[in-house]
Amino acid sequence: MKRGDWIRLALALVVATIFIKTGAARLPVGRTVIRHSPVAVYAEPLLDPLVVTAKKLIRERGQFRRATAAEAIRMRAAGIIPDPSRFARAAAGEEIPVSLTQYCLSGKTRRGRGVRPGIVAADPRIFPLARYVEVFMDKKYIGRYLVDDTGGNVIGATLDIWTPSCRQATRFGRQQGKAVLVAREAEHLPFSAMVELDLIPDLRAVSAIWESLAKRETP
Repeated sequence: MKRGDWIRLALALVVATIFIKTGAARLPVGRTVIRHSPVAVYAEPLLDPLVVTAKKLIRERGQFRRATAAEAIRMRAAGIIPDPSRFARAAAGEEIPVSLTQYCLSGKTRRGRGVRPGIVAADPRIFPLARYVEVFMDKKYIGRYLVDDTGGNVIGATLDIWTPSCRQATRFGRQQGKAVLVAREAEHLPFSAMVELDLIPDLRAVSAIWESLAKRETP
């Protein structure tokens, strides 16, 4: 190192020593933490608090809609876990839009009884087994049916009406209607409307069964 370099280094050390001694500068040593007093921040609220109850609002506005049979089948095929509200249990007296089909299979129902006129297969998540539903097509009353069976594709808001005629079941196809779950306390009351048997041929035997049941239940 040259002489001039030594002189400049010495001057730099002297200046640095002066700064440190006088407190004009400090070396970055020690663990002193500088703490400030808490600062309070104030702001005016822009909006009032909003409580969201989506399901309740949808129900009250009449927009609550259960899954149709086609939608339920697509969900199952796609492996989609459905929203439970789309398969909510029907409330007594609630009018539910449904699709209507007919089936003619023989054998036992889900409840272990023989198939017979006056029963329907349904999705038990919506229409519970061993309960009655009153069925309408448009504004015409079809009748009161016992939910006694289920089916692999009877899922969602749909009812599959049993008929002894497979030809009739094919001819009936898929219709749109409405179903009302009968309250338990009203299950044994007399029917308030006549059955439109002409809408669904081959169901005249239903009226005879209903009449016999009514006589049996009459004290």
